[in-house]
Amino acid sequence: MSISIWRHASAVPTLLKIPCTAYLPVFIWLFHMRWWTLWGSIGVIVFFAVLARFGLTFKVLLAKLLHVLRGSRIHSRPWWYRNRFQDRW
Repeated sequence: MSISIWRHASAVPTLLKIPCTAYLPVFIWLFHMRWWTLWGSIGVIVFFAVLARFGLTFKVLLAKLLHVLRGSRIHSRPWWYRNRFQDRW
């Protein structure tokens, strides 16, 4: 059985185990060379390095944050249906 050549087609390219999109602020720094843009771009790279160290992506981190903000109880009906047609607990 052969392994498909498309297996890793959607994998995010990485450089030093950090996603390549984390290095994009460096290009902003190349056009606007100020100390705060340099430190900001280094901060973004460090942030994504910490995420990669824990095995997370930015999408997964955002989903976890929204889960914390939303809470553990998920309703199957919209708020307007619950307010009009069902008893209030």
